[in-house]
Amino acid sequence: MLMAIMALSLMACQPKETSTKAASDTTDALTQVVISLDWVPNTNHTGLYVAQDKGYFKEQGLEVQIVQPSEDSASTLVANDRADFGIYFQPNMVSRLEKGVPITAVAAILQHNPAGLLSLKSLGAKSPKDLNGKRYSTWEDPIDDATVSHIVGNDLVKIPGEATDATVALRMNQFDYILAYYGWDGVHAKLKGVDTNFFFLRDYEPIFDYYAPVVITNNKLLNSNPQLVKKTLAAMKKGYIYAAKNPEESANILIKYAPETNKELALASQKYISKQYLDDEGDWGKFDYDRWDRFYDWVYKQGLIDKPLPPQAGVSNDYL
Repeated sequence: MLMAIMALSLMACQPKETSTKAASDTTDALTQVVISLDWVPNTNHTGLYVAQDKGYFKEQGLEVQIVQPSEDSASTLVANDRADFGIYFQPNMVSRLEKGVPITAVAAILQHNPAGLLSLKSLGAKSPKDLNGKRYSTWEDPIDDATVSHIVGNDLVKIPGEATDATVALRMNQFDYILAYYGWDGVHAKLKGVDTNFFFLRDYEPIFDYYAPVVITNNKLLNSNPQLVKKTLAAMKKGYIYAAKNPEESANILIKYAPETNKELALASQKYISKQYLDDEGDWGKFDYDRWDRFYDWVYKQGLIDKPLPPQAGVSNDYL
């Protein structure tokens, strides 16, 4: 999928060894909660680190460990009770839901999809259609490829691979365009002074205003301990609202917990992405069910899954 899971070691904690206890089981001890990231720490995750740093999780009686996945994705860790929550993406959930994997998206980190097609300005593309016939860097994910094909045109010229720095790869002529996130790759290109074009998917097809990224959890946890889910999301919400209002301070908190992060990029990215966390009412986390369903309907109509997913498949606002 769009942001491929990198083979990284767990950060800031050891793997979870026991299942999470309900907060009501103890009066003094904090309830242990594990949150798995989807990738290296970045500004999609800032609200989590703010909640950690400001003590918002502890206010809810929680002791939170934020980890990076090693070989398994966040969805695998969550589905197998090795993490309580994970950062994931609506398109990735399609294959999981089709297979009956017990996960549900319980909060939207961003209100609108920041994904789009990134190319060098020197390529001369004025719209996605101008990328037809050009070399496309692909992770070979069928939903990603179908999305790009819908925007650009059929018969993609695919260049398989994973570019860790899209701008460098473009300048090295490894490919002509790539599906990327503006809040990281688009901002990074500007910092480097590289002239690029970025075509947001949602601007050319509203169906592609899908949710990326989201917070997922295990359905068993939703059923057995809904209060724990609500407490965790309440702390996350407080962290993301703070990050929305205090981008520079929040970026520095991210850097504090992930010192390997490019500081200049984190600060610039945070300035952009802090404006993307909240809806028009200043709230965080809520899904538009119709928008969620429209994307999955499109996936089915494209023949990417055998059966349609039911309405509101794998999503809930009930715990916010």
